[in-house]
Amino acid sequence: MIYFDNAATGRFKPRSMYDVMLTCLHSAANPGRSGHPDSLKAAQYVYDARQYIKSSFGCRSGEAIFTSNCTEALNLAILGRLRMYKGQRVNVIFTSYEHNSVLRPLSALKGELDITLTEIQPREREIDARDIDAAVTPDTKLIITSHVSNVTGYSVDIEAVGAIARKHGVPYLVDCAQSAGHLRIDMDKAGVSLLASAGHKGLHGPQGSGFLLIAESIDLMPIKYGGTGTDSLSLIQPKELPEAYESGTLDTPAIAGLHASCKWTDDNFITVNSRIRSYCSELNYALPRIKGVRMYSSPASNIVTFSIDSLTSVDVADMLSDADFAVRSGLHCAPLAHKYLGTQEDGLVRVSPGFNNSTAQVNALIRNIEKLAASASR
Repeated sequence: MIYFDNAATGRFKPRSMYDVMLTCLHSAANPGRSGHPDSLKAAQYVYDARQYIKSSFGCRSGEAIFTSNCTEALNLAILGRLRMYKGQRVNVIFTSYEHNSVLRPLSALKGELDITLTEIQPREREIDARDIDAAVTPDTKLIITSHVSNVTGYSVDIEAVGAIARKHGVPYLVDCAQSAGHLRIDMDKAGVSLLASAGHKGLHGPQGSGFLLIAESIDLMPIKYGGTGTDSLSLIQPKELPEAYESGTLDTPAIAGLHASCKWTDDNFITVNSRIRSYCSELNYALPRIKGVRMYSSPASNIVTFSIDSLTSVDVADMLSDADFAVRSGLHCAPLAHKYLGTQEDGLVRVSPGFNNSTAQVNALIRNIEKLAASASR
């Protein structure tokens, strides 16, 4: 199987990730719970990963909270922040490009809070920060944007939105699931208050890893409670970070693996992304020239989305799978994006090359798409 579904989960993993995860598994111990050497070593793995990720993403004075994925990080940011405003009128600004990891927590809060939701639609498929600025009201308590859409690959100017958020004194949450590892991100410089990411996509880390970066000025309510290894006589959840939001045993192998993967990705950033973008350039050149193919993605992105006339996205993906190509079809857990694009009925096909693909594989994929389009047009 030739894998072109890296926007869902990255296939390539660096050797350093496997090595440190195996080391952790062979010397398994609970970080922060005991005083013996193995427990202290596990805690050091977690500490080192936390410091590295903060530095890598420009979170100089805040904190990094480890989660099992980006969805959990977004839930902590959204539910943890907005539940602080119970009894007040709450407005949240978000975009049509948001994932269900944002949309569903917001929807769930309708039963808890006096909340209104303001959707910012793209202009010519791009989010205009001026529309966000115009939408802010005295009740606005949070601005949320994806950094890069997982459907179209179009990016948001987070520095422009961050400046707007600062001007109005509103916290700004960015979903970096698709941008982490592909774009350089400086959280503090951009004016981002909360940054959520998965570890298993562009950062080349293991599944089960993710994080939320929290600026120093931001408070959240915990969304889970339990043992933290600190202040155990108290039945009240600790307020100190990171313990306040990390109840239960942390996944030390995944966190150590994420650290190794992040470092590898940082060290090879230009090489990795130059290669991926070259593959996307080939696709963006060839696919629009195929009769019946319609393009929906940004030419500057690391993903390519398209449709073929007379075929659903599932049909295309299934036929490509029969030819040994793995791609993503459907709505990509982003229903408002497809509603905006008018593709909610049949969805889109998403191709997301990775570091370990080759030009020969890209060309083979293009040939197979040509065959499908030609067959569909008969």
